[in-house]
Amino acid sequence: MAKIKRYITTTNLSGFSMMELILTIVILGIFATVAMTRTRSGLSTIREQIAIDQITSDIDLARSMAFGKHETITIEYSPNDESYAIYSGVGQDKEPITDFPNSEQGVISLDNSNMRDVNLVSASFLNNSEDLQFLPFGDPVSGGQININEKTIYIEPVTGKWTVD
Repeated sequence: MAKIKRYITTTNLSGFSMMELILTIVILGIFATVAMTRTRSGLSTIREQIAIDQITSDIDLARSMAFGKHETITIEYSPNDESYAIYSGVGQDKEPITDFPNSEQGVISLDNSNMRDVNLVSASFLNNSEDLQFLPFGDPVSGGQININEKTIYIEPVTGKWTVD
């Protein structure tokens, strides 16, 4: 029994010192702070790109619908509401396309928690209108531009093709 007691008292217990633990926690905190900062700025860029992809794919779909259904399709942008709506028909006879993908009764909103860093700044087409209209053969009535944050989507007047700058 004396041997066991002597062995226990003479053996050094190894482990981390308090200084090593504090230093490790401080370094992990620095790494976490750097990662969070990069993630936030990266997320706003990703959200902006998602909004641009959504708008440009909806432009392509509206153009295809106008050609396929042989009717006028209008995308009515509303920068104040951070949204846009898709309509079928012209003037007083236009009706919302309620089953348009990713819409609620034909309205696509960018003002939600998923797109909190994205702002639909402006949309400008023929005579400063906020309406992009595709004729029955898929041709736009005019070209124009849509501004989202610092990016601009240009729509060509003859073809309806878009570019992002």
